[in-house]
Amino acid sequence: MSAKTLNYILLLIICSLVIILVKTNHENQSPSTKGNTINRSDSFLINFDLKDYEHLKTMVTRFKEGKGDNLMIIQATLEGVPSIHDVMSNGREIRWTVDNSRDPYSSDKGKTEYICRAIDIKETNDHYNFELSKCNNYEEKEKLRLVSFLKERL
Repeated sequence: MSAKTLNYILLLIICSLVIILVKTNHENQSPSTKGNTINRSDSFLINFDLKDYEHLKTMVTRFKEGKGDNLMIIQATLEGVPSIHDVMSNGREIRWTVDNSRDPYSSDKGKTEYICRAIDIKETNDHYNFELSKCNNYEEKEKLRLVSFLKERL
């Protein structure tokens, strides 16, 4: 066989292997085939719509079942500056960090971290409020409302 034929066969083998690897990787990461894969974009809540509400509600349910979860919530202030919330839960406690460092109008520059052992959803006439309680450095029954969803947007 000539060198040209061998190069062609080698190229076909390499292309076949690449196709097999890509297909295998796609099947292993597809939510429809595994059911447990979390899409990275689902970890970011920015629209405060029904999807974001349901995702945060799922995090509350998972926490109450002793399961962990991680979210990043990017909430615009009245001035349009992002307020970033990092929410990390191990199923026993929630570490909720609010980063106002990008807000030039905030009186509270920097990051504030809340470490809490309970989270609930409180419904009012117009909103669903996500409230933390049993937080370090706060009274046991004191509730900290950190995120609110306007019902009419859901």
